[in-house]
Amino acid sequence: MTLARGYRRPMTEEAEYILGTDSAETRRLRFQHEVWVQQAHALWERAGLRGGDTVLDLGCGPGFTSFDLAHVVGSEGRVIACDESARFLEFLTAERERRGLAQVEPSHGAIEMLDLEPGSVDAAYARWLFCWVRDVEAALAPVARSLKPGGVVALQDYIDWGAMKLIPRSPIHDRAVEACMRSWHESEGTIDVGEILPAAAEACGLVVEHLRPIARTGRVGSLEWRWIGKFLHSYLPKLVKKGLFASEELDVFRAEWSHLSTERIGFCYTPVVVDIVLRKPS
Repeated sequence: MTLARGYRRPMTEEAEYILGTDSAETRRLRFQHEVWVQQAHALWERAGLRGGDTVLDLGCGPGFTSFDLAHVVGSEGRVIACDESARFLEFLTAERERRGLAQVEPSHGAIEMLDLEPGSVDAAYARWLFCWVRDVEAALAPVARSLKPGGVVALQDYIDWGAMKLIPRSPIHDRAVEACMRSWHESEGTIDVGEILPAAAEACGLVVEHLRPIARTGRVGSLEWRWIGKFLHSYLPKLVKKGLFASEELDVFRAEWSHLSTERIGFCYTPVVVDIVLRKPS
């Protein structure tokens, strides 16, 4: 039996992600997944994911999380990997074949258009997805409908993006964070969506079972440091084009980051993420 009926409308154009969908961004997402894979597995364990489950991987991107979930649910389980980007799903499909993970099923479309049989899914997972959607409740509602009674949604999203800083403090880094925050406020999403997800979940009939912030720090050269660096080096040039960050500021930022990384000076404090587990009443 096919549980996934697809989406209620076709996606005819490539989705425009804030950082793009090219090969450079795919490499950055691979590294980002490696930075956060331990936290993802800990959340899946808390949520009770197990072999044989059918799991939605919402906003799966190139599929790095989908492949880890495939090992969690095993060959008898199923991972429905959902994303708006046809380019990302082409990468995922090729990797699925290469890795021999037939339990991973690509599904193309926006989360709001998700159309699954009610009560057909054991669990859903999303990381840094709901911060980019226009209407959180409208996006979460079809996910809630698809869950079996007792099913679970495990989310990892931002609750304080602007907390990011360097230690010792850096004026040019603070300025970069300020420009990023301005761009988030001008976007359709809500960057600190962790503040509103509990209320949206309750409106969709889900119960908040667990909520815990994750604040990470790292020395120069750590996974955390490199994660922040890769993001800012990719995103700040886009802010220059938007007029939110000056080209001269970008030069100063790059020079300082290179100096700190070479001399191995200081620490970073990352944006604060929140773990959320939502349960559909039995």
